Formats: sequence, C-alpha cells, structure tokens
Amino acid sequence: MRIHTFLTSASIATAALLVGCNGDTDGGKASGSGFRDDVFVSDETTTGSITLQVVEPEIQIGETSGFFVFVKNADGQPVRATNVVCDSEEGVAIIEPTQGNEITNDQGEISGRIGCERPGSFQLACRLSTGANKRDLVDIKCRGEVPADFQGFPGAAGGGLGGGVAVTNDGQVRITSISVQEEELSSDTRFDASVDVVQQTCEDGETTEPEPFFDTYVAIRIENNLREKVRLSYVEYSVPNANRRGATFNSQRLGVTSFASSTLDANGDVQTLVLPVFKAFGGGKYFGNAPGSGETGLEIASNLGLKTITFTVVGQTSSGKSVSVSGDVTVSFSNFNNCE
Repeated sequence: MRIHTFLTSASIATAALLVGCNGDTDGGKASGSGFRDDVFVSDETTTGSITLQVVEPEIQIGETSGFFVFVKNADGQPVRATNVVCDSEEGVAIIEPTQGNEITNDQGEISGRIGCERPGSFQLACRLSTGANKRDLVDIKCRGEVPADFQGFPGAAGGGLGGGVAVTNDGQVRITSISVQEEELSSDTRFDASVDVVQQTCEDGETTEPEPFFDTYVAIRIENNLREKVRLSYVEYSVPNANRRGATFNSQRLGVTSFASSTLDANGDVQTLVLPVFKAFGGGKYFGNAPGSGETGLEIASNLGLKTITFTVVGQTSSGKSVSVSGDVTVSFSNFNNCE
C-alpha cells in the first residue's frame, strides 16, 4: 500500500511511497514484484496455514529483532521448498532476507531480521508467493528517538506497504492500512487482495447452485494525532487502465458522513471506515454504479489482473482546516473459484 497525506490550511504534502517487496533494494526500500506475483485461486489447494512470529515486537529505534515464518499444509505438516514473501510499512526495514523473500527449509520455516527506523506502530506482513491466498501480519512498535548518527539500514528490503504521514506542529493524520474484502466484512478486516468478478455455477454431483458472489468493500484505517477532531466527508478512488485500453476510472464521491467511524477524536483516535466500492450485478462486478442505479460505472473485465487502486479520504478539522489522505492498495481481479 502506498500512502500520501495532504493536510492543508496552506498545503502540506508527503512523498509517494511505492508498493513492492521482492526485488532490488535501494536505501532500505525494496522494489519489484513483491506482493504482485501470480493470481491467487481459492480452491482446495489453498488450505493450510502460514504463521509469522516476531521475537521482539517492540523495538528501540536503530535496534533489531528476529522473526520466523512457519508454513504448514492442511494436515499440520511442514511444507518445504515453498517461497515466502515479506513486506513492511515504511519505518520497519527487513534486513534479512535482503530481497524480502526466501524458500522454506525442511521444517517448513524461514527466519529473518527486522529493524526500526522511525517511531510509530507499523505492520510486517508475510505470505505464500503463489497458488495460495494465505498471509499473516504482525504489528511492530518502534520506540524512542532517532539517534543523531543513525543512517537506517542501507540495502534492506521492506517499505512496500506504505505508512507515510503528514506531520505539523499540531500532530499528524495517517492512513495505517487499506483493505478490500468480500462477504462477512468487519472493522478489523485485513486485506484479502483478491476480488472475484464473475459469478459461476457451482456443481455438486447432480445439483447446481450459483457461486457465492458479493459486493466488494474497502476498510480504511485512519489515525488522528492532531489536537482537534477530524470529520471525514467522502472517499474517492481511481483505477489506472481500468478498461485495459489506457483509460483511468475515477469514482464519484462516496459519502461517509452517515458512518459512525467518520469522526476521529483528537490525540490518537483510530477508526476504520468501511464502505462498498465494487458492485456485484447480473453475474459481473462493476467499478462505480451497476446498470440502472444512476450513473453507470464500468464493468470489470474477468482478466483485468493486478491493479493498484488509489483511495482518497477527504475531511475537515474542527477548526476548518481541510484534510486529504490518500493511499494505494494492490488488488487482483479475476474469475476466482469460490465454490465450496
């Protein structure tokens, strides 16, 4: 996820952060495919588990901690020789493995080391590389002040999950995560990254029934460290090359004032804003509105593949300052098999 934050009475902007994990590194931030490799398919092969354990999840700035990832099959047995991909929010460096990914050993595990580069709470995520929609995430708390002579961890991976903030004399407003999810969405949902865009027919012997098929929701987690309340007004999103012919889809403004989570209190309040974004209709899925419901959106192609979507949340502080926070999340759109 890439984060941009703009806080204006005049206009204060942060730099864009690029999605990625696996690949070459530069100044502590990896680039390349990372979380963007082969399409996930939901079927019987996606059973099993991946578990991420961090030795010391609270780390002083400039110091490090080890971590372990364990991969098991549906029978609870270790899975050897499978690729595990890890990434982090900006602020946590993945020192080992240096490319952000590693092959599991005979015990179905990999080990690594992370380090803290700035104060705050950040996420570390690891997942299986291909063929299984399995991942695990851990919150890392980085404590203390940045030492005067600290230069970070040159050559480290990580930083692809975003985590940028805008800092003023009054504090900061920050998006800490953006998630997409279908079915049974809750405020603590973490991203699934796979969106089914075609409803199939499920067959079980001689019986058939429609494949489970739902609207897609986004969950945007926002933290307000200003000294005053922030009232959120609307969300917009854009999808590059949404029609596979170069055109960008820009959504209408999605109102959020009716949501209980649309107001963030001062001094550290955290809310998760949840709202529908992609509409299921007639066996397909749409960016924006479905046919017959106002301005028609764009039907999502079954082979659209991976897209990095930018969500922008706009609001206002209690003193009248405009707040705009943007972040990216990479999503895989395909004809996934969700039949039981």
